[in-house]
Amino acid sequence: MSIESLAGMFSLKSGVEQSMSISIIRVIVGFLAQKMIGQDIGIGDMDMKQGMGQGIASKLSGFFGGRGRGRDSGSGSVDSGSAAGNIGSVLSGLGALNPDHELVKSVQQKTGIQNAEQARQYTQQGIDILKEQFTSNPQGLQSLFSGYLAGGG
Repeated sequence: MSIESLAGMFSLKSGVEQSMSISIIRVIVGFLAQKMIGQDIGIGDMDMKQGMGQGIASKLSGFFGGRGRGRDSGSGSVDSGSAAGNIGSVLSGLGALNPDHELVKSVQQKTGIQNAEQARQYTQQGIDILKEQFTSNPQGLQSLFSGYLAGGG
């Protein structure tokens, strides 16, 4: 799974151009990545093409390493101690978004969307797509976040 594939899904669902869809999904993924590691590492403020750099990547080396594949091998359910479980926890913790939510404001500011309600709708649609992917393909989503955090996003 890639940012581009998620942006394609987003574009189909929302009708937004692919380039804007990529920007929106990058901001959302960056925000969620920050929440997953529990610290503000400035993902959304960086040039995404440059990656995160060696220092941050080394800090994150243990985040995904040594954890399960995201599913309990016996039951098929997501293991809450896994990286996929962490993603699910962050996604479920978002709840309903309003125009004043920090993620919505970040999407609006970093993409140049003028209308706060439109930014909220796009952000909610992006979150909904990530939730769908978490349900249908948690390992793919884990791979996306792992690559993103390592600077490949």
